[in-house]
Amino acid sequence: MVMDKNLPGLSVWIRRLKLRHLTVLVAISQHGSLTAAATALGISQPAVSKWLADIEAAIGVQLFIRGRRLRATSYAKVLLHHAERMLGEARRMHEEVEAVHGGASGIVRIGAMMVAAPELLPRVVTRLRLKDSALRIVVIEDIAVGLWPRFERNELDLLVGRLDEYVLSQGFPLESLYMDPYCVIAGPHHALARKRRPTWAEAALYPWVLPPAPTPLRRAVDLTFADAGLPAPRPWLESVSFTTNQVILRESDCLGVISRSAARYYQSLGVLKALHLELTSGIGSVGMMWRDAQPSPNVARVIDALRTVGRELSNL
Repeated sequence: MVMDKNLPGLSVWIRRLKLRHLTVLVAISQHGSLTAAATALGISQPAVSKWLADIEAAIGVQLFIRGRRLRATSYAKVLLHHAERMLGEARRMHEEVEAVHGGASGIVRIGAMMVAAPELLPRVVTRLRLKDSALRIVVIEDIAVGLWPRFERNELDLLVGRLDEYVLSQGFPLESLYMDPYCVIAGPHHALARKRRPTWAEAALYPWVLPPAPTPLRRAVDLTFADAGLPAPRPWLESVSFTTNQVILRESDCLGVISRSAARYYQSLGVLKALHLELTSGIGSVGMMWRDAQPSPNVARVIDALRTVGRELSNL
């Protein structure tokens, strides 16, 4: 495919590019072929081919190298990065208009890691609802690797969780709220749950339920055992599903790790028992990150509520 040596100007892009072009572009990238993209979009393969030709003509560069499986060019990679964010922004705009149409004062989407779920976010949501019952709040709970793609695609307004080294390196506005160390947990009838001062050497004798090896929390566990002069525990199960983990911990002699605030919550329910063993290797404070240096009024209100509740929790 031959393209013009001079790229079209911005005014041409604005006139000719449509959100539909970007939707087709992302579908082709995700599925690797025109046929698969057409199936996913519910349109014909010739229609997808025409949309791709249109966007390449509008931009003035080739986006995919044709073959049994389409290969994205360097131009496509740049465009895809922005296309996903623009489509995310379009979805957010549509959802916010729908929320206002339904009587809400706006919508704020919060991506929450588990450390924020037991205490921080319930208090924040309650505080906000008491002040403005019309504000629609959406909370999506997941681990960091699940939340980051959503945040990068503009599907989330805020991330609330651990401010680890990866988060700190991303360049978004952020703020630390309070410290919440990780501790060891067990079933309520575990042998170590009856000991006032269990040791790491004793904990090493039991099977462990741990997060996967690449995660910061897993590294923190390994470093804590190293600080105690012990080899890292070999996991009986690697899992980030806390529903699965708590059942296994409750019904076996396995040990696990969880934030101190979450441990307080599950201990109050009689589900699990927090041991007097805290990780000596920290993995960051609990904090928040948002997209824009000047957040919208609704996002700013949520940020203020997070600050207030964060101060309360830091005094516990």
